[in-house]
Amino acid sequence: MMEAIRNVLVTDAQGQASSRYRLVASSEWDDIRQWSDRIYMPYSVAPTGRPRRPDSVLDATRIGHFTLSRFKYGIPVHISDFSPAAGTGMVLTTLRGTARHWTEPNAFADTGVGDAFVVDNSRTHYWVDFDENHLQINLTFEHDALAALHERWFGRPADESLWTKKFRLGGANSSWISLLAYVCNCTTEMPDAIGGSPLGRHLEEMIGIHLLTQWRAQLDQPSQATLHRMAPRHVLAAERHIREHAHLAPTLSELARASGVSVRTLTGAFREYRGCTPMDTLREQRLQGVRAELLLAGKGTTVRTVAAAWGYVNLGLFAAVYKQRFGELPSQTLGIRN
Repeated sequence: MMEAIRNVLVTDAQGQASSRYRLVASSEWDDIRQWSDRIYMPYSVAPTGRPRRPDSVLDATRIGHFTLSRFKYGIPVHISDFSPAAGTGMVLTTLRGTARHWTEPNAFADTGVGDAFVVDNSRTHYWVDFDENHLQINLTFEHDALAALHERWFGRPADESLWTKKFRLGGANSSWISLLAYVCNCTTEMPDAIGGSPLGRHLEEMIGIHLLTQWRAQLDQPSQATLHRMAPRHVLAAERHIREHAHLAPTLSELARASGVSVRTLTGAFREYRGCTPMDTLREQRLQGVRAELLLAGKGTTVRTVAAAWGYVNLGLFAAVYKQRFGELPSQTLGIRN
């Protein structure tokens, strides 16, 4: 399933590279902004960490009123100030890397491979951080079209409180990923039948009803964002170092040096503001990194190769830790893509 999603818009039905949907591939902010504003909506974007030029790629197509796009900046970025005047919202599904979706100043929801985040930017504020390795499959929707679909299928207009809900959904084996894989397979195999054709309208309805059903459930059983007090600068610096260097398995002393404080101060701050230790955070980042690569691995990739790239030497110990965290062996994760 994940392979169908990963390759949508960039390969054809025969598996050959395709540029049919390519809108921009650039390291120039103005070029990227021209197309991203058109596909999504006007917003502000800035690199995080040291100043760098982007390495951005954007491919997109229409499915009814939805725009399906595949997008990355190629560098870590912070995005905010989404324009409500555009009248659109987004479903952002993470294919690679991680994203932190800020729902309030002190609350966020993190998404990894297979996770999605839904927000109606015409009705609520939102900002997001993407790490350097991020790759997203996004669905941009028109608020008015989705509101009309709600009224037609559920018999009445949606309460305005529904549209202000921002929430996470999906997961590697979820119904959302299954639906998205079906949509992507149709797009790849029958590109000329997408858009305003009967197939395109069928996919548009399926996507819309699925999202609205999940959205309505949020009013009764909302998913909880991760809540934290604003952490001090040295915690944020250590987290940034972890995101950028997790594959090198830095030591606690290295994290302390990168954050400019002692090991004791850093550990105490993590316990106070994050409820865990710096090494707990590093361990999670490394495991998530391995899982992301296994889910998106090409044929011939082995668990040993991926684990070694993330600094795991003892394969047996790694497999045990991985299974405890994700409920399956890494070899099983590698098989999900098939």
